[in-house]
Amino acid sequence: MTESPLSKLDNKGIFIIIKVENVEKKAWKETVTEVNIETEEEFDGVKNFYTSRKMIVSKFYDNGKPTQLALDIQRGKKYRVKIIKQRFSNGKEDFDIAKS
Repeated sequence: MTESPLSKLDNKGIFIIIKVENVEKKAWKETVTEVNIETEEEFDGVKNFYTSRKMIVSKFYDNGKPTQLALDIQRGKKYRVKIIKQRFSNGKEDFDIAKS
């Protein structure tokens, strides 16, 4: 199964999430929390994506526990979204996922 980083979908428009799961990976001495996301659409032959972007991970998991959104998706609900860039008051930018 081919996977790509979720950043591949930046500026790609709207897509539908049909599956999400929490993954913890060891990176040096740290544990990094990621989410694996499966989309209904195929992008360049890929439907499975991963991300460790904290704002996106927090939409689906809070300290490793699924949020209501993650539970809804796991029960079969589809979630129509797009990736957006947010600018914060400190001038920094980060990517988030927004319902569309």
